[in-house]
Amino acid sequence: MFQALLEPLGREALARLTLLLNHVISAEPEAMRRLVGQAGGSIGIEWQRWPALLPPPPPAAWRITPAGLLELDDGSVAPASGAALLVGLDHQALFGWLLGGARGRPPMDVHGDVALAAEVSWLAENLRWDIEDDLARVIGDAPAHQLAQVGRAIAQGVQALVQRVRPAAPDA
Repeated sequence: MFQALLEPLGREALARLTLLLNHVISAEPEAMRRLVGQAGGSIGIEWQRWPALLPPPPPAAWRITPAGLLELDDGSVAPASGAALLVGLDHQALFGWLLGGARGRPPMDVHGDVALAAEVSWLAENLRWDIEDDLARVIGDAPAHQLAQVGRAIAQGVQALVQRVRPAAPDA
């Protein structure tokens, strides 16, 4: 029953994630150009080592549109595991990357179509969401800059806390 309640929320979260991904992709013309060449391809997400205590995220798969954007696959074409490209995300590594400031390429395992894998790897290494710029369009430059500074300070505080709480690695 709990899973039945979470399913619509998961679908809505994926729809919102798709909008965010397309927003970030469309801000970089080179990203769209690269994806246009892969139109019709599909990308699936496979969650690895998901904690048993948490409900699993919904299966996620996207098709690449002729415009070079992503369209959430409703499951009518292929499940995520049948996608041309499968991106494996380990929840612990991804969480650590996010806590570390989301710098560099996100931790992921990419399997499947080699050409599509190269483009997805390029996207992972080169695309960044400029949150401050998006905020500035809504609330103005100065308030957006202030909010971004507060956000960075909070992120640095969380990073410092995680570093203090994280158990030390055993000596080899």
